[in-house]
Amino acid sequence: MSQQGQGGGNAGEPAARATPPVFPRVPAVRVRRRRCRPVATAVIAGVIGGLIGVLLARGVPPNGADRRAPAPDAAAVAMSAGPQEDIAQGTVARVARAVLPSVVRINRSADEGLEGGGNGSGVVYRSDGFIVTNNHVVDAPGTVEVVFADGETLPAQIVGHDAMNDLAVIRVQREDLPAIATGMTRGLDVGDLAIAVGSPFGLDATVTVGVVSALGRGIHAGGHDGVGVYLPEVIQTDAPINPGNSGGALVDGGGRLIGINSAILTSGQAANAGVGFAIPVDTVIDVADELIATGVVRHPLLGVSGGPVSEPIAERLGVDAGAWIDGISPDTPASAAGLAPDDVIVAVDDRAITSMEDLIIAIRDHDVGDRVTVTYVRNGKRRYTQVVLAERSPDSAQ
Repeated sequence: MSQQGQGGGNAGEPAARATPPVFPRVPAVRVRRRRCRPVATAVIAGVIGGLIGVLLARGVPPNGADRRAPAPDAAAVAMSAGPQEDIAQGTVARVARAVLPSVVRINRSADEGLEGGGNGSGVVYRSDGFIVTNNHVVDAPGTVEVVFADGETLPAQIVGHDAMNDLAVIRVQREDLPAIATGMTRGLDVGDLAIAVGSPFGLDATVTVGVVSALGRGIHAGGHDGVGVYLPEVIQTDAPINPGNSGGALVDGGGRLIGINSAILTSGQAANAGVGFAIPVDTVIDVADELIATGVVRHPLLGVSGGPVSEPIAERLGVDAGAWIDGISPDTPASAAGLAPDDVIVAVDDRAITSMEDLIIAIRDHDVGDRVTVTYVRNGKRRYTQVVLAERSPDSAQ
């Protein structure tokens, strides 16, 4: 399989290759038009549920009050030793009761004559009407409406999209919404309880239970439209996730959201295989707050493409590991800094780089306009250059 990236790894996507694999994003349940069968109606009408993960309650609304909810009381949502014990002791039921009022259904109606209508889910991020969901739930032309747990349906306006992180924020005109409590990625451990709440296949308010299977995965998430994104450092879980969980979330045993379900591993069918992936809540918080404040998320650009250091490359260039560059996009920070094909980036500031994925994460952790020191190997010799990161264009291939 080719190991060349597409137009700008690390300011964009790394090389497509066997590891990490490509997984489809969790599709929204599509509205099938001109059908009158009861089964189709049930799927269309069912809440495409799930909660949405957000991290620390940092960032304050304009009026100075944090509108996100505090964590549920520890006495009401007890922690226990493991998933089976949690189920037996009723923890999962208490968690579900605590978070279901914040779950919404998102209906997207396609513009006249266009395909693309369907259902997804989201969660109240702030009590004054802001709701977070997946970008792929609301990115098609058409109208968006939100159905709340109390039965009220309201039209929603799209506040902003972030396709690179598969996140979006929408808003309704309502001031008394039950904002979801937010958790933390930092304290998660493999094996911790993970609860998904949603309505897969239109089955309203379905609760599924599993564990945090792995942390820090990097995946290439494909889409039905053929457009994919690289999602770094996602949470892997075996809590069953299926179509209809789009924009849904994992919640921890304390009733706090830890990640937005965005992709699933499939074997020819878009259904649960025990391997699902959620966008971590720290990313959700950063993106949601920036979209609410400005309507856009600015992504830094380096401007290189490439892949891993294979054995032949290592022998030829005299370096064991790093982000191998096979192309430099013109008029980018990389070209201005003198980087060239066959350079191997081995560090950004004091952060070691052992792969193109490492490079992508390192650049994404900076802001547009940051000056960074890039350490690279050229012809077996270690060199340094200063790079000022530019802004990546939304439609850029890099």
